[in-house]
Formats: sequence, C-alpha cells, structure tokens
Amino acid sequence: MEKFYTWNKGIFDSNYQIFEAGQIQSTMFFDTWRNEAKVMAKQTSYLFRNDGFLNPTTQIYNDKSEIIGTITYDTWKTKGIILLKSGEQFTCDFVNIWHSKWTVTNFSDKQINYDSSTSQGTVMANTDDELMLFAGFYVREYFTKVLMAIIIMVIFFPIIMRSC
Repeated sequence: MEKFYTWNKGIFDSNYQIFEAGQIQSTMFFDTWRNEAKVMAKQTSYLFRNDGFLNPTTQIYNDKSEIIGTITYDTWKTKGIILLKSGEQFTCDFVNIWHSKWTVTNFSDKQINYDSSTSQGTVMANTDDELMLFAGFYVREYFTKVLMAIIIMVIFFPIIMRSC
C-alpha cells in the first residue's frame, strides 16, 4: 500500500501542511522559542519537545501527554534515531548533501522517502504510520535549525572578533 503525500510551508515559516489526494491530512506547528512542535492529525495529535542544548533529545508525546518515543541525534552524521515505546526503532537519514532528500526507515518493512524544495515537497511511503511521517519532518527541521545556527556563527563570529 503505497501512499503519496505533498506538503508545503512558508519560506521563513516552519509550519507544515501535509496533503493526500489534494486534501489536507495534518498540520505540524513549530514553536521556535520553545523547541517543540504540535501535530494535529486526523487520527490523533502529537507533541515533539526537545530537552537539552548541546546533546538534545526529543520526547514524543501522544494526545494523553504520555511519552511514546524519543529521538536522539547524531549531529556529525546528520542522522536521527527514533525509538518508540513499543520497541520499534527507525532511522532518519539524509540522502544528499543539500538535505533536500531524506528517508525514515526501520530497515525491515517500513520506509518513507521525502523530497523537498525550499517550501514544498513530496513524500512516498509504504506505510500509513503517521508518527513515523511526522518524526521525519521534525528531524529535518531540527537539522535545518542547526545549519542556520552554524551559518550565523560563521557570519557573525569574524565581525565580533574584529571589534575586540
């Protein structure tokens, strides 16, 4: 059962709208200042919340405020490991250097392939696992923020050092 989704977001906005067959299926709202995202889906809602700064992990909560999974990050390899309370484990990994293509897979029977441009993209999935779909978007957004922080440091660090 192959599923095809499209998604869009604003260029400077981190909120995603996910569509299937032209109909909106879910929305993912990011709160930059709190390092969290809320998902409103057809079946349920989720909350992704980061804990920590230098070595963060993300807790995933269901609509009953129960932790149902965690995401840990390997920043050097730009990879996320998603471990669900059920014991299921997924890996979110970027396929190209531009981070416009990435996959979430359990290396067994579930795989989701993402393709993006700046503010829109497509998703091909062989599963209807909503949580897996949203975790892929969350990991992408996490590494986008890391990349932006590095760019800001590269630009502003020399300016600050000159003024000292």
